[in-house]
Amino acid sequence: MQTKGAASAQPGAAASDLFDAPSYADFVRAAMRIKAARPEVAILFESTTPEPTAQLIGMVRTAFSDELTSRYVSVFADGNRFAIEAVARRYGLAPEQIVATTGATGAINLALKALVAPGDHVLVERPGFDILAKFAADAGARVDTFARTAPGYGVDLPDLRARLTPRTRAVLVTNLHNPSGARLPPEELAAMAAAVGSVGAVLIVDEVYADFATPTPAPAATLAANILTVSSLTKVFGLFALKFGWMAGDAALIDRIRRAAPDGDMGVSKLSHAVAAHVLEAPAAFEAHWQGVLAKSRPVMERETAALVRDGLLEGDLPPSGCMYFPRVPGAPDTRALARRLLADFDLLVAPGEFFGAPGHIRLGFAADPAAIALGFERLRAGLMV
Repeated sequence: MQTKGAASAQPGAAASDLFDAPSYADFVRAAMRIKAARPEVAILFESTTPEPTAQLIGMVRTAFSDELTSRYVSVFADGNRFAIEAVARRYGLAPEQIVATTGATGAINLALKALVAPGDHVLVERPGFDILAKFAADAGARVDTFARTAPGYGVDLPDLRARLTPRTRAVLVTNLHNPSGARLPPEELAAMAAAVGSVGAVLIVDEVYADFATPTPAPAATLAANILTVSSLTKVFGLFALKFGWMAGDAALIDRIRRAAPDGDMGVSKLSHAVAAHVLEAPAAFEAHWQGVLAKSRPVMERETAALVRDGLLEGDLPPSGCMYFPRVPGAPDTRALARRLLADFDLLVAPGEFFGAPGHIRLGFAADPAAIALGFERLRAGLMV
């Protein structure tokens, strides 16, 4: 099925600017503008659970309808104590091991500013979420990468050790891995922490997708004193409106970060974090929401990806957890060009691997309506067969 709607609706430079965006975040913002202008464009990169709007409205009504909730407390410096206690209970940690932040990005920025001085060295995984390297550079670090190699996207420990220097202060990794969805097992994270610790550095593990794994793993921070876990309610819970995130770690490590930033995350919202406390204290309805979304979408994803792999149009296994897939596209080393053509000729938006440091791959997401996923794959197949 070949269409020309998106191409005719957008000026020639628009699609070019979209896929030449300086970061993945800029790409997503531009893609959302295209989707708003052209509702018929299919999206196959969404990796955030759709917002559980009905459940959120119900929670807010319960908390604020008759009188001001007791969870509406000061968040200055220390964050919402009820939300922090709820995170601590959820993950088997002490409240003093938790710092509430404005999303996971707030946690990463706060940690890097505490741990890294200008000229220090930071290692970031590749392929990876490009904003992590940006945050490290913004903190004044000299940023290098270490490989997570397809098809399993594990970490080559000898290679990681060889890249560490006496000035390395932090190593950043995602788990589940963004963009592949691969999971690093606890023993591998512990081995990484030991290697990183040999030069006195901290392993920062972004776990915003970790709750997709079943059973939910304990935070990486429980594996070693030099591991810092960051997470949020944004990705799995779909509660991006709350901007609620946290960091967790050994009490001494958390105290070090607090001393470096005694005012905490100044962007924390008293109102939204009060709502987050209620969500974390009664999460069942929100967990049922994301589980229901994937229960419907994953079978479609499994069927469609298996067919494309069987026909030689994609390469790579769908990971067992999460809602991301990062296949290689045979014969398409320039996946920016491929993604540009899919939008122009087939009204389909996919995320090219270049945004993650892996040309020749595309990142597909399936936290979406099954019919929308099926339509997206129909157009993807047509585009790959040209």
